[in-house]
Amino acid sequence: MVINIHTQMKCKTLPPQNILAEEVVLGHLLVNEVTAHNILAIVKSDFFSLEKHQILYINIVNTYNQYNHINTTHLIYLLWNKKLLNKIGGLQQITQLIQKSQVLLSYSEKNNLIQEYIKIIYQHYTKRIFIQYSYNILQLSYINRVSTRQLHDKSTQYLQEINKLLELQENNKLHHLINNFLSKLHTTIDKFNQHIFSGFKALDEITYGFKNGDLIVIAGRPSMGKTSFAINITNHIIMKLNLGVYIFSLEMSKSQILDKIISIASKITINNISNKRIAAHEWQNLHKTCKLLMQSNLQIDDEGNASINYIKSKTKLINYITKKKRLLS
Repeated sequence: MVINIHTQMKCKTLPPQNILAEEVVLGHLLVNEVTAHNILAIVKSDFFSLEKHQILYINIVNTYNQYNHINTTHLIYLLWNKKLLNKIGGLQQITQLIQKSQVLLSYSEKNNLIQEYIKIIYQHYTKRIFIQYSYNILQLSYINRVSTRQLHDKSTQYLQEINKLLELQENNKLHHLINNFLSKLHTTIDKFNQHIFSGFKALDEITYGFKNGDLIVIAGRPSMGKTSFAINITNHIIMKLNLGVYIFSLEMSKSQILDKIISIASKITINNISNKRIAAHEWQNLHKTCKLLMQSNLQIDDEGNASINYIKSKTKLINYITKKKRLLS
């Protein structure tokens, strides 16, 4: 989700604007060359409400056109040479833009999120155009020599301009989708974005692994081994792939699930673990398994009445915490 950054109006005459959204987009351009071309293709300097943001954006475009990429050093030199560096806030302003962008775009998928900020800027820009055109019509209405027909024609012209802006926003939806596709192809894939394999060769050949956002349903009649199958996949993910798993159990307790995972990982039957029949040579393997589990990112929630909303909110929280830890590591 986009962080709510709608600025409050200090007075009724303040035009629609979102300063923080503008800062995020500018900061993103300064550090992300992969999506820079796509952003520059759809964003115009008028979209920014502050003059210093417009000046900075125009010079970012000039730097990109000259060097075919955005180099911060070249940009600073260009601004300094034009005696515009102090006008946009100096080096401190450029540093702050980069920092804000990195903070607000750190916890979500950047390519999708930056488009939401651009959308916010575009909507405020469109509202400012509405206000400007309305003001122009209002001023013309006070002039006696301007006929009602002229007012109608001018109003129609302004509405046509507004329609062009709205149509441009609609047409850019497909443009964004294609940009997303190309950006993903050019972005380096890390281990957190790769397909997650289940450990069952026959299943992985069909699905080619679990992908981000997939909902996988394991269906079958009672007592067919659905839970055991899911726990085997869990064991493979946490032990072999070293990834995190969060289990929501509506029937089995934490202890029962943990017993099954330990049984699978240590290759000691669940009956022997339940009845505490552990052979002498199995103790070392059992201790090793328990140590690995304690170091793993496995969490079990056995709230039997867990609702869909509860699961949704819990996973969002865990996802946020995990990404934050990843950034700090």
